[in-house]
Amino acid sequence: MKIGCVRATVTATIKHPVYEARSLMVVELCNPDFTPTGAEILAVDTVQAGIGDYVLVLKEGNSAAAILGTKNPPLQELIVGIIDSVSMHAGVTVPSQNDSDT
Repeated sequence: MKIGCVRATVTATIKHPVYEARSLMVVELCNPDFTPTGAEILAVDTVQAGIGDYVLVLKEGNSAAAILGTKNPPLQELIVGIIDSVSMHAGVTVPSQNDSDT
């Protein structure tokens, strides 16, 4: 699994049926302290994440198939969670951007 920040949504009018009723997001991968790595991927959203949310990205075809309930989906990356915070090094907590909204 990877940590990332949702940067944009992608709209496609013609797409494979497995993408129907699902959002496709541009996710910038991050280190555990939320600093960006500069790498971006496309991921299918399964948790209704929004732009600016820090998310857990699963990158593994068999797991994607199990989550989507389909055999051999034409994708590997799925957004499977929205991160509230990460606890590191002797209890130090690094908040996500979501915490600034509350």
